[in-house]
Amino acid sequence: MTTIANFSVNTRLTRILGETYRSSESALKELVDNAWDADALNVWLTLPSALSGDSIVVVDDGSGMTAAEMRGEYLNIASDKRSRSGDRTRKLNRRVKGRKGIGKFAGLILASKMQVSAVARGKKCSLIIDKKQLLEHQSDLESVALPFEEIDAATTESGTRVTLSDLDNRLNFPTAERLREVLVHEYGREDSFNVFVDGIALSVEDVPGNTTKIETELKTAGKIALHFTIAEGKKLPKQSGIILKVDGKVVGKPMTFGLEDDLEIPKSLLKRILGEVELSGVEEFVTADWGGVIENSKVFQEAREYIQSVVKKELRTAYAQDMALQKARLQRQINQRLLALPEFRRQNAQEAVQRILQRFYGESDERISVIVDVTLDAIERDVYWTVLEHVNKCSDADISTFAKSLDQFGMVELAGIAQQAARRLEFLDHFDKLLFDAKTLEKDVHTALENNLWLLGRQFTTMASNVTLKRIIKEYCDKNYSEEDQDTRPDLLLSQDYNDSFLLIEFKRPSNYIKRIDIAQAEIYRDKLSPLLATGSEMTVLMVGKGCDPSIEKQYLHGSMMIRSYASLVSSARSELSWLISSLKRC
Repeated sequence: MTTIANFSVNTRLTRILGETYRSSESALKELVDNAWDADALNVWLTLPSALSGDSIVVVDDGSGMTAAEMRGEYLNIASDKRSRSGDRTRKLNRRVKGRKGIGKFAGLILASKMQVSAVARGKKCSLIIDKKQLLEHQSDLESVALPFEEIDAATTESGTRVTLSDLDNRLNFPTAERLREVLVHEYGREDSFNVFVDGIALSVEDVPGNTTKIETELKTAGKIALHFTIAEGKKLPKQSGIILKVDGKVVGKPMTFGLEDDLEIPKSLLKRILGEVELSGVEEFVTADWGGVIENSKVFQEAREYIQSVVKKELRTAYAQDMALQKARLQRQINQRLLALPEFRRQNAQEAVQRILQRFYGESDERISVIVDVTLDAIERDVYWTVLEHVNKCSDADISTFAKSLDQFGMVELAGIAQQAARRLEFLDHFDKLLFDAKTLEKDVHTALENNLWLLGRQFTTMASNVTLKRIIKEYCDKNYSEEDQDTRPDLLLSQDYNDSFLLIEFKRPSNYIKRIDIAQAEIYRDKLSPLLATGSEMTVLMVGKGCDPSIEKQYLHGSMMIRSYASLVSSARSELSWLISSLKRC
């Protein structure tokens, strides 16, 4: 029977219609999420060839929908599924993914027309949604007439079929390769949910990264097939590890076969492994519930040793590549810091940096940068070099003393970093008190920060104000401000880094907002001071006070002009130092 259906709209419609997806593949993933929520065991996505004019088809074998469900739930725009049926699905107790009821719009991101056909309890109902009609009536979607049909189903099986036609040629055409990459991180390790793209199931090869596939014959375990990928990028597999299969059947949960106890392999690197290993004819060594294997069996021990050797070799290669790339990204900053050290200390400092990269593998460049900065500060402490001298004096034959010295070297290195960070936190506590004192003047803040420019951020850590720069500021101010107008005399600090770049800081009272007239005056200071440096290097101006006046749109400020509040500087520095100390405690 053919009738008409209508949308049911709630108050969140305007916000929902404004949502978009980063890519065509991300939009299609929304339809896969709907299949998951429908307790489907399988979902098949078929992509047409480019420029063929064919449709995209998504089919699942989930619970489907009756006519009442399609009218009352599917067409209820922006209705939260969890508010209707809870956080878990009815049949398989899965955690519900769909939250906003916008799966139907995900399909319309790609196509002008979408047909939804569902089979449930012996009935088949179909619905056609025309994107053009929605756009023409978006202020009154309830008036849009949607062709709706309900007939007897030709099968007792349930499921849903979504057909997207008249694809938008202004968008990049979805590709099977990219779609698999989008889906594999979340669904590549779900035993009860199989995803097929153009007839091919998701596999470890769909994870972007280095893939290893090897088959061999072991003396006791027999034929073994190992297939795994070490993922690249920031997005990691949802369930990392290697699945063990015996005669095609999964045994237990993904595991790393003892590699988690290997001190040479960072734990964060293990989380990037996604793979499977298959053995044949060894069912007698599998537990009755297929939840694991008899671990002290010779079959499993031989297989584990082989898997460890192969995977560890590939992990070492990936680890070395990652370390080299991260060091290359940080090399400019490292070089700047090393230049500040006496030449005879640089080699030891470089070795310390290398150990930091290894110890904190997996952390972001920004956080590694913090550790490198603090470490190179700590290296200058006398106790560090005392240990180094002790190490150097040990004879090659005195292995025991040499080993103890090396161990002490590592402990002092960590202790030095922690002590340096702790001292900086103490500085921040005292600086906070200074900021909250109404009597604090610009010169008081200047005095506190002059030798602690690390508080301004990592990009300014290497800067310093030497005697020449201080003299230039003093002569300029003495010339332009007499004793009678000391109240208007600016408090300026001029610093320079190893690349001959300059930073001019004007300190304002912690209780004063920085106004537009203050910005204009600071630019005049820069213009007057630049010729005195006899260099064409760029000079950045940093103004620090209570913050930018709320009436000023900061995005319109020139790139060489920065405004910060003392509170934000302290908060950011405190957060980084606290993280550093907590990280060192875990080492």
